[in-house]
Amino acid sequence: MLGHRMSHWTSDVLYVLRSVGILLFMFNQTSKKMALWFLGIIGVGVVVWLGALYLNPEEQAKRDALKYFEDLQAQYESDTYGGATPEETLQLFITALEAGDIELASKYFLPDEREETKQDLVKAQEQQGGFNGLVSRIKDLNKTTGTYDVNTTAFFTTLGGDGVVRFQVVLTKNQNNVWKITDL
Repeated sequence: MLGHRMSHWTSDVLYVLRSVGILLFMFNQTSKKMALWFLGIIGVGVVVWLGALYLNPEEQAKRDALKYFEDLQAQYESDTYGGATPEETLQLFITALEAGDIELASKYFLPDEREETKQDLVKAQEQQGGFNGLVSRIKDLNKTTGTYDVNTTAFFTTLGGDGVVRFQVVLTKNQNNVWKITDL
């Protein structure tokens, strides 16, 4: 049965090819040139259309955004900086600050926040003459409890005498099961 279908299909293809060959043979030289010019114009049009589509600012912006998110996803997947507990991540962050290593300290934040964090840490270091104030505020934090999932989120706060939060650090567990600072 399959052989019969294949032979029928093959004969159909041969018939079409024979018909095209006969048509080309029937064309005179001028008709062939006109057909080639027509196909050439169509080809140039397709190339121009594809080029315009590729160079379109909106399409370029879409490609750039897609590349940014693919790169960001790869950064998230390979991000292993942080501790097994929120407390360990805070200690690693403090150690990096005490060493003055802004690059390492920023790696304890989410990948999409690192550049902004680096800039903020540089400003903090310049304005306050070092990280001593920030380090002491972090060391004074107390872990708080609440109605959130303690397996994926941790809050450390310092309350003022009036019960208002004066300083807070929020950490979340990433997909690699390490804790990252999400808010400082």
